[in-house]
This record gives sequence, C-alpha cells and structure tokens, in this order.
Amino acid sequence: MNLKQTEFKKIQTKIYDYCGINLHEGKQALVRSRVMKRIRKLGLQNFSHYLNYLESDSSGEEFLALVDVLTTNKTSFFRESQHFKFIRDNVLPEINGRQVKWWSAGCSTGEEVVSSSIVIQENINPQSVKILGTDISRDVIKTAKRGVYQAKSVKGISPKLVSKYFRKVNDEQYQITESIRKMATYGRLNLKKKWPLNGPFQIIMCRNVMIYFNRETQQELVSRFRKMLEPGGYLFLGHSESIASADRKFENISPAVYRKK
Repeated sequence: MNLKQTEFKKIQTKIYDYCGINLHEGKQALVRSRVMKRIRKLGLQNFSHYLNYLESDSSGEEFLALVDVLTTNKTSFFRESQHFKFIRDNVLPEINGRQVKWWSAGCSTGEEVVSSSIVIQENINPQSVKILGTDISRDVIKTAKRGVYQAKSVKGISPKLVSKYFRKVNDEQYQITESIRKMATYGRLNLKKKWPLNGPFQIIMCRNVMIYFNRETQQELVSRFRKMLEPGGYLFLGHSESIASADRKFENISPAVYRKK
C-alpha cells in the first residue's frame, strides 16, 4: 500500500499544526507503517480513503487515534541515569522539607515518574512532593495510570528496589505500590496548546521530547518552561537536547541540566 507524497504532506501538516511534532521526510516509512494500523482497524482500502475518513469524522476521535499512533513513546526506568544521581546528590537536599511541585512533561508510560518517585522516597520525606506526569498520547497515559509494567522492563532495577516499590502480579507483570501511586497525578496535555497548570514548579523534566520539534518550537517551549519554574528551579532535558547558549536566562550546570537564573 503506497503512501503518496501529497498524502504524507497532509498528515505531516495536520500533526505539526496540532502539536508541533515535525515529521520530516525521513519519517515517511514510519508514518506509512503506523497509519496502516489505523487503516486495517477501520477496514479502509488505502491512505486516500483514510484521509477522507479523517476529514469527515466530526467527533475528532480518529484524529486523536492518529496522534496516538504517530507519537513515539520509547522510555525505560532510570533512563539517562546520571540525571537521577544528580537529583539525589544536588536537588533533593535543596528541596527537602519544602512543598514541591514536580512536572514530567512527555512522561510516556510513566517510567520517569516512577523512577523519580523511587529516588525521592529513598532519600527524603516524600509527603511534600507531588509529581505531575503529562503526555499527548491517551494510550500511554492510560498505562501510566494503571501502573502495571512488563517484568522485562523492571529487570534493570535493583532487586531491593523492586521488592520495595513493586508488587508481582504474575510472571509477566509488576504493579507499582501505593506509596508510588500516591505521589503522582497523570493527565493528557498538548505542549503546543495552552497549559491549564498552576506553577511555579521546582523541577521540570522534559527529556527526549524536544527532538521531535523544530528549532522555533523548541525555543518557544523552553521559554514557556522558564515561566513555569521558580527562580533557581531545574529543567532537565534529554542528553541529545540543549538550550541555545545565547539564552542567558538559564545556567547549564550539568549535562542536559539547566537552572533558572
């Protein structure tokens, strides 16, 4: 089943206009394979029929399903582990005893939120920290809220922490404990649209999300994050992401870790 260039352009434009994700030419094969899942599920014949269906769906449900299949949700527990060591050694001693608002933007299926919760509970009084996890994909937010993970994804965590913060459901699955669940709130959020959030936050983690945006959208996002952070608040990006060196409103204090001036 061929995806014509004009059809790819239509999908590319719709996704960019909605959420800022830049599906460049190199993503054409990915778009084709993922949209074909929707075409098969709906019993349609080709991409042209799918685009007609998309246009005629006044409920908007199919467009949200399209967003779900086209967003990338690769993640793991304690991904880019240097950040969690930095949090343990530098951030937690500063915020201990304070009422803290922590935001995981682009949280995917919740592994980053769970990892952060474990580090907090292992090192300070967790009662004063609330973590918000947001993502544009409805599917991953459902998974995060359930808090059930495949056994293979938990393998990288030390057995001591697994026994303390996970409950074995069966040979294939583990569920997070109530102490982890109580720390987190999850919700769907489009980073390009208005944010119905109340700051200021002390920590914002937006790791490996901005790589899907163009430079203009990245700069706009960084500016909005800065407004949501308290002075001295921390912004964590992915290790392949950075803030422009000309931006004097943040200080780069560790790899992919920035502090608001």
